Amino acid sequence: MNVTQTRAEQLLKKLVNQPSPTAVQNQVRETHAIIANELQQLGFQINWHRDPSGKTDDLLIAEKPSPTRKNDFVTFVSHIDTVLSVNDAGPYREGHSQIDNQAPVRLAHGAGIIDNKGGLVVLIESLREYLSETHEPPIGLRVVSSPDEETGSTAWHRLYQDIGTKSVAVLGFEPALEDGSIITSRRGNRWYNIHIQGIEAHAGRCRGEELNAAHEAATLITSLVNEVQKLKKQQGTPPGEGLSLHVGHIEGGRGKHNIVCGEVHIKLDTRFSSFHERDLIHHLVIDTLAKINRSTFEIVDDCPPFDSDAQYGDVITQLLVTLSESEGRSIQAVKAGGAGDVNHMSRPGLFIMDGLGPVGGRMHTVEEYIELESLGTRITALSRWYPALFAKL
Repeated sequence: MNVTQTRAEQLLKKLVNQPSPTAVQNQVRETHAIIANELQQLGFQINWHRDPSGKTDDLLIAEKPSPTRKNDFVTFVSHIDTVLSVNDAGPYREGHSQIDNQAPVRLAHGAGIIDNKGGLVVLIESLREYLSETHEPPIGLRVVSSPDEETGSTAWHRLYQDIGTKSVAVLGFEPALEDGSIITSRRGNRWYNIHIQGIEAHAGRCRGEELNAAHEAATLITSLVNEVQKLKKQQGTPPGEGLSLHVGHIEGGRGKHNIVCGEVHIKLDTRFSSFHERDLIHHLVIDTLAKINRSTFEIVDDCPPFDSDAQYGDVITQLLVTLSESEGRSIQAVKAGGAGDVNHMSRPGLFIMDGLGPVGGRMHTVEEYIELESLGTRITALSRWYPALFAKL
């Protein structure tokens, strides 16, 4: 086992055996201190940002400015918190297993081992290898580690947006997909709370004074679904990509058959692959609502999308080729569902990649695992890839 692999596995074991479930702030803080110490040794300036509400622990931001490009930063993103504790999923433990009828591979199990303590190890150790060769990077390096990503990092969304505006690239260290693929595109989402106010009346005696909010809601939903389906058909996007719209919850009325429904509340989820699609579906929502009597809405969650940029195709291909050769499997750049912290840093024109962590699976379960050899391959591939990426930025 080479030095890189040995050091990576030692740090991984240390992190996994130090519990950090999101809700236990003192444990999150103690584990985060391990990361801060590693980064400090690499010359990073450590800053802690407090959640004013006190609902979550501190956010870690570590920076190593460039002497030549002091205001330009590449931001490396990860998180320290886990869904399960060591008591739930167990401590670090190794073994061999056969995955998908292939040759047995060396695995390790433990709480948060792939999501996202393995990602933190790849982040830190790839920077260590890179900085051992390049003592003064040509661009600033910034590491952001969330204490509460598993519950949405909601305290930090505005700060993340600001970080995105001050970054020339964002690299996310969430786990790779189970086949080793990295992520170059994630859809965004916007959540609407919609309120439709009607006029209640006795269903048998009303004479036109009533306004049925449930009927208005049904008209709204039908219209929105039909329009989104038309747009998807025009764009030719397959299921799971591009625009989508779903009603997650609807309630209203008095719970009686004979009272005209006087009020309806709708929770609406919209998803999109680009900022253009986000604007399309937003205008569709507000234009359709404008036709509904006495309707209002508020946006309660607004997560931007990110997508691959053709001008970076050559450097992305370079990383894919290196990983494919070192791991003996075809590594692809793919679109992925869901959202991560990097989404909240997204803006038009910003280069973003995610899934740069190691390979594993069964996240958020007691069977969560990591392919140990992917630690070394990802660390080495990334450390050798950074100069090509930085030269492009």
